[in-house]
Amino acid sequence: MADKFRSLLPQNALHQERALEQASREQILALKTGMVRSVKSADDCPYHLLPWLAWELSVDFWDESWTEDEKRQVCRDAAYVHQHRGTAGAVRRALGAVSLPTTVIEWWQENPRRAPYTFRIEVYSLQGIDDSLYSRIRRQVNKAKNLRSYLSSIDVIADVGAAGNYYTGGAVTAYIETVIQTGE
Repeated sequence: MADKFRSLLPQNALHQERALEQASREQILALKTGMVRSVKSADDCPYHLLPWLAWELSVDFWDESWTEDEKRQVCRDAAYVHQHRGTAGAVRRALGAVSLPTTVIEWWQENPRRAPYTFRIEVYSLQGIDDSLYSRIRRQVNKAKNLRSYLSSIDVIADVGAAGNYYTGGAVTAYIETVIQTGE
């Protein structure tokens, strides 16, 4: 332990100051200095400190109702979103907080082409989507897109009822047409 400890006192420190430093040497060496490094990492940060990490990383939108994985993902993606703000890639990365598969389709990818600088979002889901998810998608997109672009629609491709039993039925009917003529 003696080889790890290096005095922080200046050369002209008093004898009493040096004695105090030596007396507290074990406590100083026992400090966990790697703790700062773990607090700055989205993967290692304690859960209760994630909002402060998000604030430090300038996360544009934070929702306390997100799951822990969503919060960590938003913190991981914050630097990329800020570096690439205004691009479709930043919008895709920002939509990672939605925790549903999404696709960004720009105006020039449509057939026929749509109005310039418009785009739409496709969200794939196995259950119905509520208004809070729509507003969450819109907030995430508005923070990541450039100002000239316009989100024209959020299309939900829901596979509601895809799992379960399917019953098929049919019936066969036959009829005979009989014409009875009267003798007139």
